[in-house]
Amino acid sequence: MNTAFEFNAIQQINNEIYRCFETQNFRSAAHHLTSDCDYITFNGEHLRGRDAYVTTHEQLMNNFIFRGARLEGHIEQIRFLNDRTAVVIAYGAIRFRWQKKAPESRQSVNTTLWIKNGEDHWQMATFHNCRVKKISRFAQWLMTLGRK
Repeated sequence: MNTAFEFNAIQQINNEIYRCFETQNFRSAAHHLTSDCDYITFNGEHLRGRDAYVTTHEQLMNNFIFRGARLEGHIEQIRFLNDRTAVVIAYGAIRFRWQKKAPESRQSVNTTLWIKNGEDHWQMATFHNCRVKKISRFAQWLMTLGRK
């Protein structure tokens, strides 16, 4: 397996999904998801399949607040489990048209599982999004209670 080639292929598809978000063409983005994909939103909603992905994103983005919004982020790591399966860790956030930069409070980290389909194209089979939050002082204190 040519790891650099496969890394670039996944990166290109990921960037294309970002562009589809910008143009609000979620049907095009869904082409890069398996038909039975599992998609977990940052607030824990479990979307099952391409149609749920498209419907939810169209409903969310179909208002004036999201017009001109951009999905920004980067792939942090790709780990190939074998020639046809990869685990990808990425960071991202939505930047609204009036913002120069996406706020830290909206940063998310996501874990995705990519598989090569029968036509040798990478597709996202699972997506789990999690908002990045600092641990409160109280939670930090609780975590130290069990240590000696």
